[in-house]
Amino acid sequence: MGDSIRAAIFDMDGTLVDNMHFHQQAWFSFLEDHGIQVSEAEYHAKNAGILPEIIARFFPEVTDIETVYELGRKKERKYQEIYRPHVKALPGLETFLTSLRQAGIRIALATAADRGNIDFTLDALGIRDHFDVIVGAEEVSKGKPDPEVFLLSARKLGVEPDACAAFEDSNPGIRAALAAGMRVVGIATTHTNDELSIFPLHAIINDYNVSDPVGFLNQQT
Repeated sequence: MGDSIRAAIFDMDGTLVDNMHFHQQAWFSFLEDHGIQVSEAEYHAKNAGILPEIIARFFPEVTDIETVYELGRKKERKYQEIYRPHVKALPGLETFLTSLRQAGIRIALATAADRGNIDFTLDALGIRDHFDVIVGAEEVSKGKPDPEVFLLSARKLGVEPDACAAFEDSNPGIRAALAAGMRVVGIATTHTNDELSIFPLHAIINDYNVSDPVGFLNQQT
Protein backbone atom coordinates (compact mmCIF):
# COMPACT_ATOMS: atom_id res chain seq x y z
CA MET A 1 0.00 0.00 0.00
CA GLY A 2 1.30 3.43 -0.91
CA ASP A 3 2.74 5.53 1.88
CA SER A 4 0.79 8.67 1.05
CA ILE A 5 -2.77 9.00 -0.22
CA ARG A 6 -2.95 11.18 -3.34
CA ALA A 7 -6.58 10.64 -4.30
CA ALA A 8 -9.94 9.94 -2.66
CA ILE A 9 -12.63 8.04 -4.58
CA PHE A 10 -16.20 8.14 -3.30
CA ASP A 11 -19.16 5.93 -3.97
CA MET A 12 -22.39 7.97 -4.04
CA ASP A 13 -25.53 6.23 -2.74
CA GLY A 14 -25.11 5.35 0.93
CA THR A 15 -21.74 7.13 1.00
CA LEU A 16 -22.36 10.80 0.19
CA VAL A 17 -26.00 10.49 1.25
CA ASP A 18 -27.84 8.06 3.53
CA ASN A 19 -30.46 7.10 0.96
CA MET A 20 -30.46 3.35 0.47
CA HIS A 21 -33.78 2.87 2.28
CA PHE A 22 -35.35 5.31 -0.20
CA HIS A 23 -33.97 3.22 -3.09
CA GLN A 24 -35.45 0.12 -1.46
CA GLN A 25 -38.82 1.82 -1.05
CA ALA A 26 -38.76 2.84 -4.72
CA TRP A 27 -37.80 -0.65 -5.88
CA PHE A 28 -40.62 -2.34 -3.96
CA SER A 29 -43.15 0.17 -5.26
CA PHE A 30 -41.84 -0.11 -8.83
CA LEU A 31 -41.85 -3.93 -8.77
CA GLU A 32 -45.35 -3.96 -7.32
CA ASP A 33 -46.48 -1.71 -10.20
CA HIS A 34 -45.32 -4.52 -12.50
CA GLY A 35 -46.98 -7.30 -10.51
CA ILE A 36 -43.74 -8.56 -8.96
CA GLN A 37 -43.63 -9.46 -5.27
CA VAL A 38 -40.23 -10.10 -3.67
CA SER A 39 -39.05 -10.76 -0.15
CA GLU A 40 -36.50 -8.47 1.44
CA ALA A 41 -33.92 -11.26 1.20
CA GLU A 42 -34.55 -11.70 -2.54
CA TYR A 43 -34.37 -7.95 -3.07
CA HIS A 44 -30.97 -7.71 -1.39
CA ALA A 45 -29.69 -10.77 -3.27
CA LYS A 46 -30.56 -9.24 -6.64
CA ASN A 47 -29.78 -5.58 -5.93
CA ALA A 48 -26.09 -5.36 -6.80
CA GLY A 49 -24.21 -3.90 -9.72
CA ILE A 50 -25.30 -1.42 -12.37
CA LEU A 51 -28.98 -0.85 -13.11
CA PRO A 52 -29.26 -2.99 -16.31
CA GLU A 53 -27.80 -5.94 -14.38
CA ILE A 54 -30.38 -5.50 -11.61
CA ILE A 55 -33.31 -5.04 -13.98
CA ALA A 56 -32.28 -8.23 -15.81
CA ARG A 57 -32.47 -10.18 -12.54
CA PHE A 58 -35.95 -8.93 -11.69
CA PHE A 59 -37.21 -9.15 -15.30
CA PRO A 60 -35.44 -12.20 -16.77
CA GLU A 61 -38.05 -12.46 -19.53
CA VAL A 62 -37.10 -9.03 -20.91
CA THR A 63 -34.40 -9.46 -23.54
CA ASP A 64 -34.69 -6.19 -25.47
CA ILE A 65 -31.99 -3.86 -24.12
CA GLU A 66 -34.00 -0.69 -24.76
CA THR A 67 -36.87 -2.10 -22.69
CA VAL A 68 -34.38 -2.90 -19.93
CA TYR A 69 -33.17 0.71 -19.96
CA GLU A 70 -36.72 2.10 -20.01
CA LEU A 71 -37.64 -0.02 -16.99
CA GLY A 72 -34.55 1.32 -15.26
CA ARG A 73 -35.52 4.90 -16.05
CA LYS A 74 -39.01 4.32 -14.61
CA LYS A 75 -37.56 2.97 -11.40
CA GLU A 76 -35.18 5.92 -11.03
CA ARG A 77 -37.96 8.45 -11.66
CA LYS A 78 -39.89 6.85 -8.82
CA TYR A 79 -36.81 6.96 -6.57
CA GLN A 80 -36.18 10.66 -7.29
CA GLU A 81 -39.82 11.50 -6.61
CA ILE A 82 -39.66 9.76 -3.23
CA TYR A 83 -36.21 11.03 -2.19
CA ARG A 84 -36.29 14.63 -3.51
CA PRO A 85 -37.77 16.15 -0.30
CA HIS A 86 -35.17 14.37 1.84
CA VAL A 87 -31.87 14.88 -0.01
CA LYS A 88 -29.03 15.86 2.31
CA ALA A 89 -25.34 15.08 2.61
CA LEU A 90 -23.90 13.03 5.42
CA PRO A 91 -22.76 15.36 8.22
CA GLY A 92 -19.37 16.97 7.61
CA LEU A 93 -19.12 15.95 3.94
CA GLU A 94 -18.50 19.34 2.33
CA THR A 95 -15.91 20.36 4.93
CA PHE A 96 -14.19 17.00 4.46
CA LEU A 97 -14.07 17.42 0.67
CA THR A 98 -12.81 20.99 0.99
CA SER A 99 -9.98 19.86 3.28
CA LEU A 100 -8.90 17.20 0.79
CA ARG A 101 -8.89 19.66 -2.11
CA GLN A 102 -6.91 22.23 -0.12
CA ALA A 103 -4.30 19.52 0.54
CA GLY A 104 -4.00 18.77 -3.18
CA ILE A 105 -5.73 15.40 -2.97
CA ARG A 106 -7.61 14.55 -6.16
CA ILE A 107 -11.26 13.52 -5.79
CA ALA A 108 -13.42 11.20 -7.89
CA LEU A 109 -16.93 9.83 -7.81
CA ALA A 110 -17.18 6.12 -8.68
CA THR A 111 -20.79 4.99 -8.62
CA ALA A 112 -23.14 2.38 -10.04
CA ALA A 113 -25.68 5.18 -10.52
CA ASP A 114 -26.53 6.47 -13.98
CA ARG A 115 -25.97 10.04 -15.11
CA GLY A 116 -29.53 11.08 -14.22
CA ASN A 117 -29.14 10.06 -10.59
CA ILE A 118 -25.61 11.48 -10.41
CA ASP A 119 -26.86 14.87 -11.60
CA PHE A 120 -29.88 14.66 -9.28
CA THR A 121 -27.70 14.04 -6.22
CA LEU A 122 -24.69 16.27 -6.90
CA ASP A 123 -26.83 19.23 -7.96
CA ALA A 124 -29.15 18.87 -4.97
CA LEU A 125 -26.12 18.87 -2.64
CA GLY A 126 -24.26 21.58 -4.55
CA ILE A 127 -20.95 19.69 -4.41
CA ARG A 128 -20.23 18.91 -8.08
CA ASP A 129 -17.22 21.25 -8.22
CA HIS A 130 -15.39 19.19 -5.60
CA PHE A 131 -14.97 16.27 -8.02
CA ASP A 132 -12.15 16.14 -10.57
CA VAL A 133 -13.55 12.97 -12.14
CA ILE A 134 -17.03 11.44 -12.24
CA VAL A 135 -17.51 7.84 -13.37
CA GLY A 136 -20.98 6.31 -13.53
CA ALA A 137 -22.79 3.26 -14.82
CA GLU A 138 -22.63 4.28 -18.47
CA GLU A 139 -18.83 4.06 -18.51
CA VAL A 140 -18.39 0.52 -17.20
CA SER A 141 -19.40 -2.89 -18.46
CA LYS A 142 -19.51 -4.58 -15.04
CA GLY A 143 -20.90 -3.30 -11.77
CA LYS A 144 -19.46 -3.72 -8.29
CA PRO A 145 -18.08 -6.04 -6.87
CA ASP A 146 -16.06 -5.92 -10.08
CA PRO A 147 -13.31 -3.31 -9.53
CA GLU A 148 -13.72 -1.73 -12.99
CA VAL A 149 -15.31 1.53 -11.81
CA PHE A 150 -12.56 2.15 -9.23
CA LEU A 151 -9.73 1.29 -11.59
CA LEU A 152 -11.18 3.55 -14.29
CA SER A 153 -11.57 6.38 -11.78
CA ALA A 154 -7.95 6.06 -10.65
CA ARG A 155 -6.77 5.98 -14.26
CA LYS A 156 -8.73 9.14 -15.08
CA LEU A 157 -7.27 10.84 -12.00
CA GLY A 158 -3.77 9.80 -13.03
CA VAL A 159 -3.13 8.16 -9.65
CA GLU A 160 -2.05 4.58 -8.97
CA PRO A 161 -4.72 2.53 -7.14
CA ASP A 162 -2.49 1.96 -4.11
CA ALA A 163 -2.30 5.74 -3.61
CA CYS A 164 -6.12 6.00 -3.54
CA ALA A 165 -8.52 5.87 -0.61
CA ALA A 166 -11.99 4.60 -1.46
CA PHE A 167 -15.13 5.42 0.54
CA GLU A 168 -17.87 2.79 0.41
CA ASP A 169 -20.95 1.70 2.36
CA SER A 170 -21.89 -1.63 0.76
CA ASN A 171 -20.54 -5.15 0.66
CA PRO A 172 -20.15 -5.23 -3.16
CA GLY A 173 -18.61 -1.75 -3.19
CA ILE A 174 -16.08 -2.56 -0.49
CA ARG A 175 -15.13 -5.78 -2.25
CA ALA A 176 -14.67 -3.85 -5.51
CA ALA A 177 -12.43 -1.22 -3.91
CA LEU A 178 -10.34 -3.83 -2.12
CA ALA A 179 -9.98 -5.79 -5.37
CA ALA A 180 -8.73 -2.59 -6.99
CA GLY A 181 -5.94 -2.47 -4.39
CA MET A 182 -7.15 0.66 -2.61
CA ARG A 183 -7.23 1.69 1.02
CA VAL A 184 -10.91 1.50 1.97
CA VAL A 185 -12.95 3.52 4.48
CA GLY A 186 -16.28 1.94 5.38
CA ILE A 187 -19.30 4.22 5.83
CA ALA A 188 -21.73 2.77 8.40
CA THR A 189 -25.03 3.75 6.78
CA THR A 190 -26.23 0.66 4.92
CA HIS A 191 -24.47 -1.73 7.33
CA THR A 192 -23.54 -1.57 10.99
CA ASN A 193 -19.98 -1.18 12.24
CA ASP A 194 -19.98 -4.86 13.20
CA GLU A 195 -21.12 -5.93 9.73
CA LEU A 196 -18.41 -3.81 8.11
CA SER A 197 -15.73 -5.07 10.47
CA ILE A 198 -15.45 -8.36 8.57
CA PHE A 199 -13.47 -6.47 5.91
CA PRO A 200 -9.82 -5.33 6.18
CA LEU A 201 -10.76 -1.64 6.24
CA HIS A 202 -8.58 1.38 6.94
CA ALA A 203 -11.36 2.72 9.18
CA ILE A 204 -15.12 2.73 9.71
CA ILE A 205 -16.93 6.06 10.13
CA ASN A 206 -20.55 7.08 10.60
CA ASP A 207 -20.13 10.50 8.99
CA TYR A 208 -17.43 12.91 7.79
CA ASN A 209 -16.93 14.88 10.98
CA VAL A 210 -13.22 14.09 11.09
CA SER A 211 -10.90 16.70 12.60
CA ASP A 212 -7.95 16.09 10.26
CA PRO A 213 -9.14 14.39 7.04
CA VAL A 214 -5.69 14.18 5.43
CA GLY A 215 -4.06 12.82 8.56
CA PHE A 216 -6.96 10.39 8.94
CA LEU A 217 -6.38 8.97 5.47
CA ASN A 218 -2.64 8.62 5.96
CA GLN A 219 -2.61 7.27 9.51
CA GLN A 220 -1.07 3.83 9.92
CA THR A 221 -3.45 1.06 10.93
